[in-house]
Amino acid sequence: MNVVELLADRMDTARNWTLGLLEDIEEALWFAAPAPGVQHIAWQVGHLGSSQVALIHARCCGKSPDDCLPAGFREKFGRGSKPVPDAAAYPSIESIRGTFDRVHAETLELIRSFDADRLDEPATGEPHPMFKTKGECIATTITHETFHAGQIALTRRIFGKAAIR
Repeated sequence: MNVVELLADRMDTARNWTLGLLEDIEEALWFAAPAPGVQHIAWQVGHLGSSQVALIHARCCGKSPDDCLPAGFREKFGRGSKPVPDAAAYPSIESIRGTFDRVHAETLELIRSFDADRLDEPATGEPHPMFKTKGECIATTITHETFHAGQIALTRRIFGKAAIR
């Protein structure tokens, strides 16, 4: 397996873990604040979609995040957004999930379009402490997904759900 396919595979593996964690969480719990300082499920899912756009579509492919996300999505879920436990403040769960799924499929397509040399190119945008190159940016996106999947796993446990593998 080449390095591009390895990155795409790892990103898909991380997403599949996230999807498994979401599988049995009732919609009634998506906007519930599980504990002080723990973001609700809807924000976690929206944030992961928004972040893939910011990191891969924008920093690796030069696309505008506003061209890749529904209007207002980045403001609700992007870096620096403040989650609120109020469903009325957000798009519907169907819209959040739809964006989350669509962005991931597009992200995998973008990554698979890279050749190995492109991974060594500098990522665009402001300097970031976690990465300098496009390949490092993709790897950071994978780590970011697993970080938030861990938060979703914690939220599941707070809601009384069993741990899953």
